Amino acid sequence: MRGIPGSGVLIFFALVFIVELLAFGAIRNLLDQPKIKWRVSIGYGILSAALFGILVFAFLNPDKIRETTNYQFFYFVISVSFLNLVPKLLLAASFLISLFFRLFQAKYPAQVLLMSATILSLGVMITIGYGIAFGRTSLRVIEQDVYLKDLPKSLDGIRLVQISDFHLGSFENNRLLKRTTKLMNNLQPDLIFFTGDMVNNYYQEMVGFEADLADMKATYGKFAILGNHDYGDYTNWQNEEAKVLNHQILVEKIEAAGFRLLLNESAELDINNAPIEIIGVENWGHHPFPQYANLDKATKQTSDDSFKILLTHDPAHWAAQVIRKTDIPLALSGHTHAAQSGVQFAGIEFSPMFFVQKYWGGLYRHEDQFLYVNRGFGCVGLLGRIEMNPEITVLTLRSK
Repeated sequence: MRGIPGSGVLIFFALVFIVELLAFGAIRNLLDQPKIKWRVSIGYGILSAALFGILVFAFLNPDKIRETTNYQFFYFVISVSFLNLVPKLLLAASFLISLFFRLFQAKYPAQVLLMSATILSLGVMITIGYGIAFGRTSLRVIEQDVYLKDLPKSLDGIRLVQISDFHLGSFENNRLLKRTTKLMNNLQPDLIFFTGDMVNNYYQEMVGFEADLADMKATYGKFAILGNHDYGDYTNWQNEEAKVLNHQILVEKIEAAGFRLLLNESAELDINNAPIEIIGVENWGHHPFPQYANLDKATKQTSDDSFKILLTHDPAHWAAQVIRKTDIPLALSGHTHAAQSGVQFAGIEFSPMFFVQKYWGGLYRHEDQFLYVNRGFGCVGLLGRIEMNPEITVLTLRSK
């Protein structure tokens, strides 16, 4: 893959091979009859070799991913690898632990551990499979009241609908977006906000979705910003002019769908005789994500007495440049997708994205400033969503 050094690729494949070998050891240790062991070994070997070969082919042909507008091969490689390797990681870990038990002649606990891990791994595989097959099309509406210290009383109860990270190239048709548009309109939003990543790379990904985007309605308008994928920085271009043209057409198509696209600028509204300013910055992010945001430029024309809402794609921007440095009470972000995977149990929600982004999903607060991070709509990499379904956020603003 472009950007990954050869040593990194070798380490990756070495780790994959070790996981496969250890998982194989766990399965063999659960089997007693030689014939069954032999048959399982052959089946496991053939399947693992095929999946390993797919990974090798993908790494040897990175341009098939970087230069295509059809992402099905890319999604297939990632999704199959995820489905294969995550359950085997559990098996591999259990096998290593079982070896410790066997050192002390504790064969029975070792077998119980391996059997439990096998059952758990099957459950994980089924969960991932369900997320790939159904999770990415199961809409989730999250309603949240946000109590703001300086919200004008005339704005108490205003409803904001946020949606983020469409990644339209991850959809074969517009059925889900059409259903989403109908649901959003039924929510009767005062404002609609889209917080970046309309496409994966190319403006052509919007073709066939324009009408549904245009049909999204809000009383006082709808606003959008760009995300890191909207600049075409993750693909190969014949020349810089082609990249610039792609970006220009994408911007035009977003605006043609009725969104006010804010590119390091603000828009002033008057709602119930209260001034509101919507501030939108271009993408800001840590390396390797490009930084185009200019918050100073975006807020240059704003007034001190208006209520401000900031749209910024990457939630890390809030911590770096918003809290303690501005008086913006509410910011809306996306970007994380909540890793498109996580767990929800007994009211507790967790995503492995926490280890990458502190602000990965939901509502966050620092003193009197708030950030809401939408968990995203489309997919990148893994063509599925595991317990982190496509999200429509409804924020009802309340004055303290």
